[in-house]
Amino acid sequence: MTPPTYRPNRISSSEGRGSSRTGSSTRSRGGVGAGRSRKGGEAPVVRRSVRRVVGLFVDGPSLDRAARRLLRRVDFAALIRGVCPGAAPVVARYYTVIPYEDDSRHRSFLDAVRGAGFDVIVKRLPPKGINRQVSVDPDIAADMMAFAFGHTDFAQSPELHDLSLRSTAGAHGEQPDSAEAEDAREVRRCVTVVCPSREVAYPLWLAKQVGVDTTTADFSKFASGDFMRTATKWMDLSDSETIWVPRD
Repeated sequence: MTPPTYRPNRISSSEGRGSSRTGSSTRSRGGVGAGRSRKGGEAPVVRRSVRRVVGLFVDGPSLDRAARRLLRRVDFAALIRGVCPGAAPVVARYYTVIPYEDDSRHRSFLDAVRGAGFDVIVKRLPPKGINRQVSVDPDIAADMMAFAFGHTDFAQSPELHDLSLRSTAGAHGEQPDSAEAEDAREVRRCVTVVCPSREVAYPLWLAKQVGVDTTTADFSKFASGDFMRTATKWMDLSDSETIWVPRD
């Protein structure tokens, strides 16, 4: 009697490929699962880069008084670079008060300030014989809060039009497009105020409360202690040698 012949079970090529895929898929899922267990089941955190949008507001009369006390002259282009390191301001505004009657010296000075990159906001003193105080504090406070809430395109005032002190559009950098403006997570607004008076302390505090980084730049000899507690950062200009016109 002839013994039976042993014939092993044959696996079709399609079944073999399916088993291979199944095994590979199983190993892959196992690897991912192991990775998740090591991470505690949490998805990886994606960090977004932050774009700083800086607004610079300068109290001209206060800065002028400090410069006179120190017997120095301000280099306004260097001032912008010094108080806004790492990011050119999209808004840079210089506020000042001039006599009621025009003076060529004031025009020349303000033209130089504008040429350094500032929008110049001018308020006039009343005519002689009229006792009325004029302050730039309300203008600084209003513009600073408007910037804190997302405004960057400031309208031209009649005084600016008359003196031709308005700088050209886009002088401080391109305005953010609509897509960038809508993505608030990628934008951090920063307000820097140079030589502010005490009247601006509350608006500065309010800007800080709504999530704006606030910086005050002043001279420690003349500055009020209120701003050291109010702002996020305080910058002492007393030791700076880069914001001045070189001595003769």
